[in-house]
Amino acid sequence: MTETEKNEILAGIRAHLTGDTAENLVYLQEQAEKYKEDEAFTRQILDIAYEQLSPEQDAYMRKMLYIGERRLDQVYEETATLLHSGQTAKAITLAKQLYDHILANFAETPERRFFSFRNLLESNLYHILYHPTKTLMKAPFDFALFIGAYAFGLVDVRRLDEALPVLQEAIRYNPVNPDVRFELAEVYKLMGDDDKLLETICDTLPICTTPYAIARCYENLGYWCVNRKDYTSAVAFYYESLYFADTPQIAGELQHIAHVSGRPIVPPNRDMINAAFAKYEIYHGPGREVLHTARELAKQAQAGERWEEAFYYLSIVNGLIRDEEAKKALAEVQQKLQAAHQ
Repeated sequence: MTETEKNEILAGIRAHLTGDTAENLVYLQEQAEKYKEDEAFTRQILDIAYEQLSPEQDAYMRKMLYIGERRLDQVYEETATLLHSGQTAKAITLAKQLYDHILANFAETPERRFFSFRNLLESNLYHILYHPTKTLMKAPFDFALFIGAYAFGLVDVRRLDEALPVLQEAIRYNPVNPDVRFELAEVYKLMGDDDKLLETICDTLPICTTPYAIARCYENLGYWCVNRKDYTSAVAFYYESLYFADTPQIAGELQHIAHVSGRPIVPPNRDMINAAFAKYEIYHGPGREVLHTARELAKQAQAGERWEEAFYYLSIVNGLIRDEEAKKALAEVQQKLQAAHQ
């Protein structure tokens, strides 16, 4: 998107605003969500939102959404930059401030709970899997991501006991985000807690919405089986992981199994793979709830002729099952999408 296009969009957003502050804030939040892939542009939209507030509202929002002079997302961005550049100690200090602020201002109460679902699929999936009874309040930012940054820093310096409750807090803000649970699994690996590792894997599998996520779960199952010296099942899980995503590290894991077992690796057939899943009573394949939710959201989008949205949900289905019916449905929507853009 060019700067001219951005300026035109911002002008259109301003023109849409009414005299109703609450209505304006809802609209601006929707627009920020729409353009969330461009973080700088999203901040420009959020700046318009702050302009709508009365002095009292502005003071309250600044208490909630700022640490000093910086908005929470800006604090997170600095934290992420520090982590990526290897300045872990500084990152942890800054991330701790962000973590404490979130827990102090967006805590769960007996009546309500803040959430940071990244899209409608996650929101629907959460309702289906967890049956919430509290009022759900949309958090202003992705707090699972923000808190996760603090946990990642703690894990990096092996402060594992401290990282565990932080990761649990991150999960509370988005229980259907597999990314935080993968970090939790890594912590249990480092701690040598195989029971908690398996529990985490089983909690993660039903919420996987990408082939990569499923592959990582199966890779973790392979690791767990190696610890149990069940090398036959480990090989089966590793090969099934490769079916969903080609991850280079699995080759090294298979070589390790060959070394410790003293036997060459024999690629498993489908019956052997199915037997490994049956042995540990683990559901095999994409979660039923994920597929059902993505298909229903795709149907709703198609009915409203929202072709980009329908394409997104059908891409999830196609990526997870890759059968002819899924490919055909995706191709049909792609044609609709192309026609709409002509």
